[in-house]
Amino acid sequence: MQMMRKLYVMALVATLLAACGTPRTAAEKAVLRQRTAQQVEQALAERHYTIAVDYMQPAVGPTRRLDYGYSLTVKGDTLNSYLPYFGRAYSVPYGGGKGLNFVAPIVGYAERQMKPGLREIVIETDNKEDQLQYVLSVFENGSTSIMVYARQRERIGFTGNMELDK
Repeated sequence: MQMMRKLYVMALVATLLAACGTPRTAAEKAVLRQRTAQQVEQALAERHYTIAVDYMQPAVGPTRRLDYGYSLTVKGDTLNSYLPYFGRAYSVPYGGGKGLNFVAPIVGYAERQMKPGLREIVIETDNKEDQLQYVLSVFENGSTSIMVYARQRERIGFTGNMELDK
């Protein structure tokens, strides 16, 4: 009986603690969304951002969840691509080459507003093995879709989130 009473009191305390959490109001959520949109806008304007990738969509095969650590970083006129590749390679160096794991200068960079809250960025680069084009669809909340087109490999897609200072 004593054990049952303790269990009941513990359940009651846990319920009260869970209920005391302060949910955000609509105004607080709007301010947070606006702050995030400003941070994304500033990062894109400065060409200084990192996108942490969490899913990949090969041209053939299932979507795969990725472990922590894969990213795409733009710093000024330099692209740091640390992404996995699964798919068909038409002509690559012996051993598979660099794939999508390299640091290279950006040859072309174009950005345009697709619609409110969505920007498309096209980045062209050459990593000495292949000419690549990265097409980024960046939403105002930092969510990003990346499509990579290469001359010597099948296309591959990624999704992730822009790393922002909170």
